[in-house]
Amino acid sequence: MHYITDREYAVSILEWASLQNPGRWVDHSHYVAQAAETISIAMKQTGFDIDPNKAYICGILHDIGRYKGFTESVLHSYDGYLLLKKKGYEGNANICISHSFPIKTELIEAVNGWATIPDPIKNEMIEIMNNIEWTIYDKLLTLCDALAEANGFTIIERRLVSVAIRNGTTEDVPKHWKGFFENMQEIEAIIGCPVYSLFPGIEKSIYKPINLSN
Repeated sequence: MHYITDREYAVSILEWASLQNPGRWVDHSHYVAQAAETISIAMKQTGFDIDPNKAYICGILHDIGRYKGFTESVLHSYDGYLLLKKKGYEGNANICISHSFPIKTELIEAVNGWATIPDPIKNEMIEIMNNIEWTIYDKLLTLCDALAEANGFTIIERRLVSVAIRNGTTEDVPKHWKGFFENMQEIEAIIGCPVYSLFPGIEKSIYKPINLSN
């Protein structure tokens, strides 16, 4: 499975995408990348087989599908997948999809904006997910997406509440949240410490105004 390994090339793709659709998502992508690198370095220090550079690049490109514009759904995941798959980087393409589905295809109808996505695309996304070999990178980037805002790092609980306020919620959405915490606990078992402890000052994020609109 091919991943981009050239950091400058990955950043250039993000810069291109930011010209197509400027927005907070670009800064968010940089923070996701930083979080992924920080956590993966801690994992590697325990002897775990992971590449921090690959993790960083996955973070830079996880939301690249937003180059097509804002959508009130996970359609950007599909657009990012198509873009990177066409370039020949299946590993990065898969993460564009997987980071939006913390419990994979379970309760998929509760995923943000799922009902608004055309049925043929829904079916294709489900098929893609069923064929993905979910790796530690998929789990790590799903976690880091929930740790990063456009202006820095935050606790997962705050990030999830912000997303729920901005995009709406249902009684099944909290069941998706479980996936973020399962990923965090799995990674914490590897590094032997709380993930939050890797980000000094992260607790101060609770004093910042929460994002209430997209």
